Amino acid sequence: MSVGAPLQQDTDFSKTVFLVVDDKPFYRDMAQTAVMRGKAKNVKHAASVETALQLLHRLGQAIDCVIVEWDMAPEGGLELLRKIRTKSLPKTPPRTPVIILTGKPDAAAVMAAKKLDVNGFAVAPLSIEKLVKTIDAAIHRAWTLQDPAVYAAVPGVTPPAMAPEKPKGIGGPARVIRPGELIGETIAAQPRASHSGLARANAVRYFRDAELKNVRACQIQDVRPGAILARDLLDKSGQLLLKSGTELKPQLLSRLSNAAGGQEVWVGEWQKPPQ
Repeated sequence: MSVGAPLQQDTDFSKTVFLVVDDKPFYRDMAQTAVMRGKAKNVKHAASVETALQLLHRLGQAIDCVIVEWDMAPEGGLELLRKIRTKSLPKTPPRTPVIILTGKPDAAAVMAAKKLDVNGFAVAPLSIEKLVKTIDAAIHRAWTLQDPAVYAAVPGVTPPAMAPEKPKGIGGPARVIRPGELIGETIAAQPRASHSGLARANAVRYFRDAELKNVRACQIQDVRPGAILARDLLDKSGQLLLKSGTELKPQLLSRLSNAAGGQEVWVGEWQKPPQ
């Protein structure tokens, strides 16, 4: 399925105002792609819970659904959910649908979210179609609002983003993957001078957080040469084929079509190539 293809269902978000809260542009773009595939016309963004609270204090009554990442610092999505449910935001109805979107599922966080009456979970990686269905089901989920004191008593869960960073060197040396290499071929041990910067240990987080634009999902056969892989690509058995950040050159795309044909991949273009 190519980008922008209509959904084969009756999902209609055209009258729903969304607030997407995530400190990672990659996931914000993914959520926006999903809701716009469902005909959404009004999507607001916040890169932190603090910014989201400012928006909700001003526009809370106009927001119909909140999609939020739970793993953020200094305050995560569960606390935003708690504030909504406990009526701590005067202009935001406590029954506002809230969906947790995350790439880091955590058992304690899931349990806490359920006690806070979260409307749904969207755990990446998942297809745009699955995300649309998850959002639609969450919005229409039937549930009973409890007393604010019940929600206030739910124990908090510290997101990984708030945990102290490990000292450099822990976990062994970072692997460096040259552009165009498939897992199973030679992997360089040191970055090359001609490499664009993805060889750094924090390269994946770096480009996901700040450097790609026009991030989108599409079939491998629809990818244009020169696009940048925005997400690790796995084969059907779950084995890693390509690391995110790889430039998809013509020869590589041809090989991928044979190795992982029919898959949906996430790609983008550099907004500001790493130095």
